Amino acid sequence: MTLQTEQNINTLTLGQLSLEAAKLWDDLEEVGSDDEGQVETILQKLFETQGAFERKIDAIAYVADQLKLDIEVWQRRLEAITELHTEVINRKQKQLKSFKAYLLYLNLHGVLKERNLGVEREIAFQNSPPRVVLKVEPENPEFPEEFRDTCVEYHPLTKQILEAYKQGRDVSAIAEIESGKHVRFKVISTKQKRQKG
Repeated sequence: MTLQTEQNINTLTLGQLSLEAAKLWDDLEEVGSDDEGQVETILQKLFETQGAFERKIDAIAYVADQLKLDIEVWQRRLEAITELHTEVINRKQKQLKSFKAYLLYLNLHGVLKERNLGVEREIAFQNSPPRVVLKVEPENPEFPEEFRDTCVEYHPLTKQILEAYKQGRDVSAIAEIESGKHVRFKVISTKQKRQKG
């Protein structure tokens, strides 16, 4: 095989390689039994195409592995950055809460008035909106019904629906069972390599 031929084969997609192999098989069927040289040429091209197909499969699986690795690395980086930023945010929130608590303490003890004017800003103290602190839990029978809200939520038991479907029950009135395909990239075992060879 010439370098030009190999470069052409290596640039083809999986679909193009499959079409090329199908065309070569058609060519092989059309060749007469007396033209042994042409049969040998077509078989050589078929082997080259098969080799290119296998290398393309390996290359695609390698790219998929690299993408998975990249995703894991970026996810770990994101988690590390998120953790770092979350720590900083939490620390700043605690600082602000402590700062406000100190100012409220000063107001409570008469050091700061309700309104304290600066040159450009003001610190003011005002009453917060009233809030309810329950003494009795809503589940308690003593809790008045007029102040209790009952909330019922329904959730589908999808695993049980799927199990019923697998057992042959008709669930078409309540659900549609979808079954798709996914791609897996696997390493060929030594046994498979021996069987192939």
